[in-house]
Amino acid sequence: MPTITPNLNRAILDLRQGKPVAIPTETVYGLAAMIDQESAIKAVFTMKNRPLNHPLIVHVAQDTDLTEWVEELPAYAQKLIDHFWPGPLTLVLRSKPNAINPLISGGQTTVAMRCPNHPIAQKLLLALKTPLVAPSANPFGKISPATAEHVKRSFPESDLTILDGGRCEVGIESTIIDATDPDGYQILRHGLIDEHALSAVIAAGPLKKENTTRVPGRLESHYQPQKTLYYFDDYESLSNFCQKRAGDVFAIASTKPLSVDSQYFRPLATQAETAAFDLYFQLREADESHVICIAIELPPNESAWQGVRERILKAGLPYSINPKP
Repeated sequence: MPTITPNLNRAILDLRQGKPVAIPTETVYGLAAMIDQESAIKAVFTMKNRPLNHPLIVHVAQDTDLTEWVEELPAYAQKLIDHFWPGPLTLVLRSKPNAINPLISGGQTTVAMRCPNHPIAQKLLLALKTPLVAPSANPFGKISPATAEHVKRSFPESDLTILDGGRCEVGIESTIIDATDPDGYQILRHGLIDEHALSAVIAAGPLKKENTTRVPGRLESHYQPQKTLYYFDDYESLSNFCQKRAGDVFAIASTKPLSVDSQYFRPLATQAETAAFDLYFQLREADESHVICIAIELPPNESAWQGVRERILKAGLPYSINPKP
């Protein structure tokens, strides 16, 4: 069975012995392994049932010199690091030949790197003196964990140490940008750091071109609950659906539908940061409830909301396409 503990030394010992450990970050809990422990990295893939061509993000301590692994760091990328690290921003950079295990990069010539903004994660990284890979600590494609208990429920039969760091403050995964082009970047996965926040720091703008780089979260289906999740463009459509399926639906919306009992309703926050903090927690509550399906109202299609919208769109189905739960 998994063990939830605040004992940093136990986590350090397990990691040095080549065992994956679940660790807290500000975004979600990660299933961590040291980047120089190939057997541990393979164990992470196995535990998550993660495809081997799906690359991992390298987590580094604050003020780490990236030149050991990275071939080139564009000037704008350094500005982003100076401004947003530690924090929920991942940079995809050109890796030095043979510097990164192909398991981490998915066989690509790039490496995704970030510096987590969680005191326990930073203490761990500083003590190990080695970066960690740390994909979300849940089975591949399912809802990410925002608490240590979420991790425990995700791997109930595993002999896994879970380092307890409280509830994650951000609640959704980091923004990922491709920073391999010196002329500008591309957002590959949206998070709370949006295009407006990036443009406030750097002059280099987003590039509009095809990008086939593989990074976490780019598959069409991801972050999925066990129950079927339907999303709705407007509250009226969601309310009508709930009325037709009275008693069968857990609703996440701006207002509680009249046909939904209060125990099967959670409010959709009016601020993107709060909605991100709540999203996986609410989806897990809905998934564990005694209903048949989940209905969620889509937030505004605006820059600040793209991280939340992206996860809902990947986790669910539009009701108009598939009207039968």
